[in-house]
This record gives sequence, C-alpha cells and structure tokens, in this order.
Amino acid sequence: MIKKLLLVDDDPDDVTTFFDAVKELDTEIILQHTPNGVQALEILSDEHISAPDIIFLDVNMPSLNGWQCLREIKNIARANTIPIIMYSTANLSQNAISPADVGAAAFYQKSNSFAELKNTLRHILVRYMGL
Repeated sequence: MIKKLLLVDDDPDDVTTFFDAVKELDTEIILQHTPNGVQALEILSDEHISAPDIIFLDVNMPSLNGWQCLREIKNIARANTIPIIMYSTANLSQNAISPADVGAAAFYQKSNSFAELKNTLRHILVRYMGL
C-alpha cells in the first residue's frame, strides 16, 4: 500500500534534505509539501485531496506557527487522527508547550547531520507508517 506524507516547512533547504532522506528510506512514499500552515489547513480540509498518513510540521513558520497549525488540524474531522510529528531547530525544552499537550505524536529537533535525520525518520516512519 502506498503511503502519503505531508511536510509543512518554509525552509527550502530543509525540505530538500528531508525529501532526500525519505526517498532513500522508501521510494514508494508520496511526498507532498506546503510552505506554511495556512496552505496545510486548506489541503487537509479539501475532501477532494486524499489525506496524508503522517504530517511533519515545522514549529517555526511565519503567519501560523506549527503549534497554532496543530491546534487547527485537530479541529478538522478527517485529519484529527493523523499522526503529527512536530520538529524544529529549537530544543523542545525552550518551548512552553509540549507536543502531547496539543495532540502531537512526537517532537524531534532538526539535525545538521543527514545520517542522523535519516535515522530519526526511519524510526518515525516504522512506528507511524509501518515501513
């Protein structure tokens, strides 16, 4: 069964690196990207677009940050059970909000190491997508 992943991130370099890592892990995953939370909510609300199996949501984005977007996703009936993985360059301890408090499945800190990113993604994809 083909799996679909939605990445919400405004940094083009991070998006490219993320997609490269996922493709090295599994070429069958359909990757979709949106650069902000507003567009992510539009995609997730559109009944004509198939919902992703997992969402990776950057915390630090303009207009609607990741925490705000997560809260809004939880109000969309067809999307509120999708596992959402929050990630950021900031350490979680620097944030006043914990992922569990707002319904995220997990949080990870962005790494500059491609190998570390791939390893983290491998664990997440196995756990939440059954790869």
